[in-house]
Amino acid sequence: MDDSRSDPICLYDALYAIKEQQDQLQGSPTSCYSSLFKKLFRIDTIPFILYSKSGAFELAGLKYRNTKDDHDHFITNFFRVEHLDKINGATLSLLRPILLCQTKKYDICHVDRLERTNICVTVDLSYFCAIQCLDLTLLKEIVIEPKW
Repeated sequence: MDDSRSDPICLYDALYAIKEQQDQLQGSPTSCYSSLFKKLFRIDTIPFILYSKSGAFELAGLKYRNTKDDHDHFITNFFRVEHLDKINGATLSLLRPILLCQTKKYDICHVDRLERTNICVTVDLSYFCAIQCLDLTLLKEIVIEPKW
């Protein structure tokens, strides 16, 4: 076995568990508790970071607003599992980091919220060696109340 590649079975198992929990949060019809979870948490994503031997996996995305000329460019290392392939592959969607302060750092210390996008990528899990789940509260809406 090539020493530069990792065994993807553990990552596949972790992503499978995350996918099952996301299905519960989305209101999967296979569980009697799913509608309760959907109402209780009001989110449908379990965010995570993937790591390779060279560090956190990072991608760039482009999110369009209203027209082709009106868009946001972002860099992210935050993902959501969409689909798992039995042959060590996974389809992930990019989670866009929302930063309230004026900083260009996209690490978890500076992120105030994560926003789900429809940008997906298919990855080979043998490239990665670790996964870190993040706090679900990063997906909740930020409410800023006026001072008056």
